[in-house]
Amino acid sequence: MADLRFYQGLGPITITEIAALSGAAISDSAPGSLTVNDVAPLEAAQAGKLSYAESAKILAALPDGALTGAVLIVPPALVDQACGLGALVLSHPAPRQAFSRIGTRLFAVRGFEGEAGLHPDARCHDSAQIAPGVVIGAGAEIGEGVSVGPNATIGPGCRIGSFTSIGARVSISCSDIGQSCNILAGAVIGEAGFGVAVSAGGVIDVPHLGSVRIEDNVTIGANSTIDRGVFGETRIGKGCKIDNLCHIAHNAQLGEACLMPAFAGVSGSSLIGDGVMFGGRVGVADHVVIGPGARIGANSAVMADVPAGETYAGAPAQPIRAHMREIGELRRLVRARGRSKSGGKTGE
Repeated sequence: MADLRFYQGLGPITITEIAALSGAAISDSAPGSLTVNDVAPLEAAQAGKLSYAESAKILAALPDGALTGAVLIVPPALVDQACGLGALVLSHPAPRQAFSRIGTRLFAVRGFEGEAGLHPDARCHDSAQIAPGVVIGAGAEIGEGVSVGPNATIGPGCRIGSFTSIGARVSISCSDIGQSCNILAGAVIGEAGFGVAVSAGGVIDVPHLGSVRIEDNVTIGANSTIDRGVFGETRIGKGCKIDNLCHIAHNAQLGEACLMPAFAGVSGSSLIGDGVMFGGRVGVADHVVIGPGARIGANSAVMADVPAGETYAGAPAQPIRAHMREIGELRRLVRARGRSKSGGKTGE
């Protein structure tokens, strides 16, 4: 699942080594000498790849044989269930944490090599304008008419589409950028997001082994950040306009022509439909689905799905009419309390 344009493979690794590094126990279904060379989310699990599952409900949703040959880390209580689906099973009380320890053993983000500047293995169109202090990594592709501002960095394997403008001090890694995009100063695209695995043994970072895809005609505001996926892509659809100081987390998916004013934030794995409009400082919880054409009022906290075409507001966000009724009722109660304290007099 990891894109080798952006990552260096460090594997393979045997199941015995996985157990030693993670503290997982090997079940009878998993031969210790078998090797693993890749990772995958549960829905894409297959032979030779390492995945994990934390709940019986998730496993129960899979068809018989869905995990045949896949190497899977699960809690001890789910070993039999996972084996029944054909997996080669290791057990650990905190599968996500065990998986995280192995991800960094299998892959590392490709770093910059050689002297500063344009790597000899990078491909840069003759018409591209590259300012002083720019660093471009091995295998990167810079298209026709691209402009790159001072001290920007474009990581190994990244692709920048024709006529895209990249501002000063922008950092791009593990990313494909479309044509005619405008990425303003200080934006950071493709860094690891905030993913942690928590257990009694402590807290460790979850490796992010995915990427970012930004489609054509997208604007990314100054000092905004877009995190790469844990698996697969974080995607920004065509024509999206993202203001300064916004944050889009790992594996979020934005449809086409979404509008996101300053200080908005979208948490991991959320799905934002085409044409969604945010007000400023909107926050969206993880795994939320906002339907196409929905509008979200400023300062709202979206904690649950929003139907297509609806207008929501508030914290937590709800249909705009219900939100306004609540505000009206609160104001009425405040006025009534004020009259009560003043003995029924007004104007005090």
